[in-house]
Amino acid sequence: MITRRPTQQIHPGEALKARYVKTRMRIADFCRTVRISVAPKPEETWIADAELRLVRSSNRAALLLMPFAAFLISLAFKPWISVTMRGAWWMAVAVVSILIDFASRRLDRMTGRDNKTVAFKARVYVGMSSLFFITWCSMAVMLRSSGHDENHMLLVLILACSMAGSIVVSSAHPATAVSTFVIHAVFLTVPAALCTSQLSHILAALSGVFALLLAGQLVGLIGGVQRLLMLEHERAEQVQDLRAAKQESDRERARAIAAGKAKSQFLSNMNHELRTPMNAILGFSELIKSKALGNAVDKYVEYGEIIHGSGEQMLRLITDMLDLAKIEGGKLSLREADVALDLVILDSVTVHEHIAETRRIALRSEIERNLPKVFADERGTRQMIGNLLSNAIKFTQAGGRVTAFARTLSDGRIAFGVEDTGLGIAAEDQPHVFERFGKKRSDVTTSQEKGTGLGLAIVKGFAEAHDGSVELESAVGAGTRVTVYLPAERLIRGEMRASA
Repeated sequence: MITRRPTQQIHPGEALKARYVKTRMRIADFCRTVRISVAPKPEETWIADAELRLVRSSNRAALLLMPFAAFLISLAFKPWISVTMRGAWWMAVAVVSILIDFASRRLDRMTGRDNKTVAFKARVYVGMSSLFFITWCSMAVMLRSSGHDENHMLLVLILACSMAGSIVVSSAHPATAVSTFVIHAVFLTVPAALCTSQLSHILAALSGVFALLLAGQLVGLIGGVQRLLMLEHERAEQVQDLRAAKQESDRERARAIAAGKAKSQFLSNMNHELRTPMNAILGFSELIKSKALGNAVDKYVEYGEIIHGSGEQMLRLITDMLDLAKIEGGKLSLREADVALDLVILDSVTVHEHIAETRRIALRSEIERNLPKVFADERGTRQMIGNLLSNAIKFTQAGGRVTAFARTLSDGRIAFGVEDTGLGIAAEDQPHVFERFGKKRSDVTTSQEKGTGLGLAIVKGFAEAHDGSVELESAVGAGTRVTVYLPAERLIRGEMRASA
C-alpha cells in the first residue's frame, strides 16, 4: 500500500509576501547595477569600465549614420510638415550627432582606468547619450501634425522601432540604457496622450503597454550582459593567472637547468680537486712501498711531505663539503669563545704567503690597531679568512695585490675581509656568487684555476651563523672586495690587542 505525504499548504498571504520581498530584491539589484555603471566603488571600477568600452564599441559608427537616417525620416513627413520645421529638426540631430561624436572620441583618448576617470567618463557619456536621444525623439513634437492620423501612426512606429533598437544597443551600459528607455517612453506616450483624437489616445495606451514589455526585456538584457561580463572577467583572470604560472614555471625551469649545469660543473671540479691529491698519495706511497729509489731516505721524506700535503688538501675539501651540508641543513654548531681576530688574520696571511709569492702577488694586511676581540667560533673565523684569501689569490693575476683587512665601524660593528685587484665579477653574476652552484669568477678562468665553488657559500653561512652578514663589491677588471660584518654585541671591549 502506497502512502502519500500530505502536501504542505502555503497561506496566500505568505506567498504574496514572499513574492513582494523577491521583487524588492530584484529592483534593488537592478538599481545597484545602474549605480555601478556611473558611480562605481573602487572594487567595481573594472565592470564599469568594461560596460563603457563595450557600449562605445557597439555604437561608435552608428552615431554618424543618424543624420542620414534623420534626413530620410524628414522626407517621409513631407506631406504633413513644412520644410522649415523638418529642416530645423534634421539640423538639430545632425549638429548634436557631430558634436557628440567629437566629444566621444576625445573621451576615448582618456586611457586611465582608475575609479575617478572611469566614473567621469561614464557620467559624461550618459549625459551625451541623453542629449542625443532628447534631440532625436523630439520628432514626436516637431514632426507631429494635428488632425492627421497617418502622421501620428508613423511617429509611433518610428519611435517604437528606435526604442527597441536603442535599448538593445545600449544595454551594455545600464545607466545609458535606462535613460534611453525613459526618454523614448516619454516622447512615445505623452505627446499622443495630449492629443484630442481618439486614435491618438489608443496609440498612447498601446505605446505604454509596448514600453512595459520592453522594460522587462531591458532588465533581462542588462542582466544577461552583466553575466557575460562577469564570465569574461573571470576568464581573463584565469588566463592571466595561467600566463603568470607559465612564466613562473619557465623561470623555475630555467633556474633548474642553470642549477643542473652548475651542479655538473661543480661535480666535475670536485672530481678534479679530489683526484689530483689522491693520485699524488697513491703514486708517491707506491714508490715508497716498493722502495723504488733504494735507500734514498731524503727522497722518501720529500715524497712523504707531498703525501701529507695532498692528504691535508683532501681533508680541507671534505671539511668544506661537510660544513656546507651543515649550514644548508641548519645544523651548524659553533664553539664560541674570545677570539683575537687580528691574530687569526695574521696567521692566515702567513699561511698563504708562500702561494702568493709563487704567483708573484703582493699579500699584505691592514688591521686596525687595538682591534677588540670577538666572541666567535675560532675555526669558523679562520675558515672565513682562509677561504677569502684563497679565492683572492686564485683570481688575481701576477703583479696584483691582495689585502686582508679588519676594523671597527662607527656603529659598533666589526668589519673584516679581503680585497684584491684581480679579475672581478660581472654585475649580473654578483647576486649568485654566494650560492652553492652559483656563477662566480671561476666562470672566466682557466680550468686549472677553477675550484669547487664552495668557498664563498661557506663564508656566507658562517657569517650568518654569527648573526652577521657578508657584502661583495666588484667590477670586471677592477678587482673584488668581500667584507664580513659582525654585530656590535660580539665585540669584547675589555681586552685590546696591538696588531703587528
